Amino acid sequence: MAWSYNPADLDTTTAGGRLNTVRLLVGDTDTTDQQVDNDEVTFALSQNGNNVYYSGAWIARVIASKYSRQVTTQLSGALSADYSDLAKQYQVLADRLEYQGKTSGASVGVIAGGITISGIKAVRDNTNRNGGSFRRDRFKNPPSYQTPEYE
Repeated sequence: MAWSYNPADLDTTTAGGRLNTVRLLVGDTDTTDQQVDNDEVTFALSQNGNNVYYSGAWIARVIASKYSRQVTTQLSGALSADYSDLAKQYQVLADRLEYQGKTSGASVGVIAGGITISGIKAVRDNTNRNGGSFRRDRFKNPPSYQTPEYE
């Protein structure tokens, strides 16, 4: 199991930086308490388009599933381990990281490209094109009002 973490290399431009950033986001930075190996983090990054927040959420869910398999134990009232709480905390962390990925601007939702004034004019001037049902200022008063762009 290969495991590494370098706090001096936290960025999203290199593979190593992304790996370290995902580890930081999920709290897997303690060399004595390793949660997932490098290959698992790299796989999460490849499945999520190298988005560190979505990959962190994916890894947090993996860790949550690991702890959800373990049972809560208690030894003579003095020592106990409640793994279900730990699993819930990692699930909450996953939800927060996923939300952060959606709101951080790290991923782009909808992009409109190639829209230019000349492109719009060319489409409108195409006589073989079916006309649209709606137009700007269609019901503007007075009815004879026309803007130069629609003449």
